[in-house]
Amino acid sequence: MNLDDIKSPLPPRRSNWDTKETTTAPLAAANPTPVVENTTVSSNALPLTDNNQAKKKINFAKYLPILGIVIVVPLIILVVSKLLLPAIGGKASKEVTLIYWGMWEDSAVLRSIFDEFEANNPGVTINYVQNQSTNYRTRLSGRLAKSGEEDVPDLFRIHSSWMPMFKQYLAQVPNTTVTQIQLETDYYEAYKKDLKQGNSFYGVPLMYDQLALFYNKDIFESAQKSPPRTWWGLRETAKELTVRDEAGRIKVAGVGMGTVENVDHYSDILGLMMKQNNVDLYAGDAANKTKLEAILTFYSLFKTQDKVWDESLAQSTVQFANGKLAMYFGPSWRVFNLNDMNSSLRFEVTGVPQLPTVDGLPESKVESGEIDGQLTNDQWSTYWFEGVNNKSANQDMAWKLLAFMSEKENLEKFYTAASQIRAFGEIYPRKSMAESVTANAKAKYFVLGADNGGSWYLSSRTFDEGLNDDMSKYFGDAINSLLNNTGQDVGVLITPLQNGINQQVTKYKLTRKLSE
Repeated sequence: MNLDDIKSPLPPRRSNWDTKETTTAPLAAANPTPVVENTTVSSNALPLTDNNQAKKKINFAKYLPILGIVIVVPLIILVVSKLLLPAIGGKASKEVTLIYWGMWEDSAVLRSIFDEFEANNPGVTINYVQNQSTNYRTRLSGRLAKSGEEDVPDLFRIHSSWMPMFKQYLAQVPNTTVTQIQLETDYYEAYKKDLKQGNSFYGVPLMYDQLALFYNKDIFESAQKSPPRTWWGLRETAKELTVRDEAGRIKVAGVGMGTVENVDHYSDILGLMMKQNNVDLYAGDAANKTKLEAILTFYSLFKTQDKVWDESLAQSTVQFANGKLAMYFGPSWRVFNLNDMNSSLRFEVTGVPQLPTVDGLPESKVESGEIDGQLTNDQWSTYWFEGVNNKSANQDMAWKLLAFMSEKENLEKFYTAASQIRAFGEIYPRKSMAESVTANAKAKYFVLGADNGGSWYLSSRTFDEGLNDDMSKYFGDAINSLLNNTGQDVGVLITPLQNGINQQVTKYKLTRKLSE
């Protein structure tokens, strides 16, 4: 497996990853062909011709009723067969091809759902196109800008953090669809923060995901340690579990934190800590500046002071897969990566560390549970959703398809089909289906606390070459500057970081706060 496979936002699907189109012909409508009985006219009704006499003049008016029957009846039959019978049988008045741009799922996973929808809607064909992640955001934007041309998608999958970059292309979810699928009541609150503006939703989620903490069972059992509950506990546990050789080089790292280039999902980790600490990146006042400085400093301590991680180590995902990392942060699809990379790796997943909600409590006693210190329950959401092209002529049918896919039984079919090729399917977006997810020990912590999930524009592995990548780079540059200039006042780094943030805020007209 190459590094691109390891870093992919979902694991190899054991299928061809090249962009492809899958087109299934619509089922033939069961329209009986009307049978027209032959009309036999008696020879006595026709004027006879006497060969020995001059031909008699034919009275055409006499035969007009018969001609009317001959001409009008076939026309009536044609109208009935083409218009009335299809309507009675449920056939669309015209052929509709829905172009659906997806990403992570192979068409085989979705085919049974598409087949059923096409069978229920004769005349509709779903042309599903599985896209590669490389340049996907820019390719999709370019295609959507060409409204009216062929091969422009009617519906498509995008990341929740891409809303500011796609708002101009997204149709509002019809109120009838919102009510039908219970988008307001049966979906996690995170969706309302990300996908709803004003009174309107701009997309329908078919899955959910958030950051979780992975830990190596062998390392923890050998040290008789329990997974940490707080950031203080994470730091202390990481120090205890780090193993070095005689020269001081790290053999087993405590946690994948502290650097930028070789820590997968570092921007998500920073975003999570800022969310828990109620940082307002729009404010720029002294209080928020102090919070931001504290988070950047805390993150860097795992390398500079605690020395539980450094730049010499492999990517955090690879290090964990090799059994050389005690704790690692990642979203749910990393479970599949790790299983593929090392099927014998013994690991578990738990919730991300939290902060005490009361200041001044002894951190060790809060961590151990000796003091019943209440903790935050903030999660970092990172998921994809389906949008509909607001220039599409097939919007009604696109929403109908998404409503169909959102039905509980179809989400279950989707999950089951995906589970045939990996540990579990895409996590259900509905609250009412959470129990079946929490029954899976590897999946449960990617949905627990989802109602307290939230995000900002620091989501990793979206490959957007835009908002997320640019924003993450500003934070990465700040961390690297802090690491490369030991002893430097961290406050000096805040000004260029804030300037970079402000540029993105202006460019994309950002208003949603990270702390929401």
